[in-house]
Amino acid sequence: MYPGYPLFCLKSSDLTESKRFYQALGMEVVDELENRVVLRRGSFCFALMTFLDDDLLNFRGEDAFAVQAHLARHGLFPPGEPERYRKEQHDADADGACWATVDPEGRALLFDTNQNEVGPVAKQRRITQLLRNTEQDLLDVGASDACLAAFREHVLSRFGSPDSQSE
Repeated sequence: MYPGYPLFCLKSSDLTESKRFYQALGMEVVDELENRVVLRRGSFCFALMTFLDDDLLNFRGEDAFAVQAHLARHGLFPPGEPERYRKEQHDADADGACWATVDPEGRALLFDTNQNEVGPVAKQRRITQLLRNTEQDLLDVGASDACLAAFREHVLSRFGSPDSQSE
């Protein structure tokens, strides 16, 4: 089962200083609200959040109810119950479903997906972002010009949608 793509969410008491620190390390701000900043460098992405009690791992893009049912079929019953929400309840972009739970070691997990993260358009946006992340990773590890040219010509240009360059 694919549980969704993971996003590390780190508690931050000072978003401005935390953002400045991670930007100095080469991270790029890809989304920002008053209480949250999402940063990315290649395939590594994480969020800094002022409203968290603890750091957590947030899985995006899959149905929280399906994830819980899958775990139950494997004899695993983490606490909590998935719930559907209206966008106004969680200051979200769209209505969705979420499940706050913990792993066997007690680490906080959140399975949270809204309607903007499912369907063909969302899938193409995610594919394009993954390909652009890979391009940055190739640049960062010093891939040859030939490798980059081949990736861009045969993969990125064919499977990446130019209208979904940011996520």
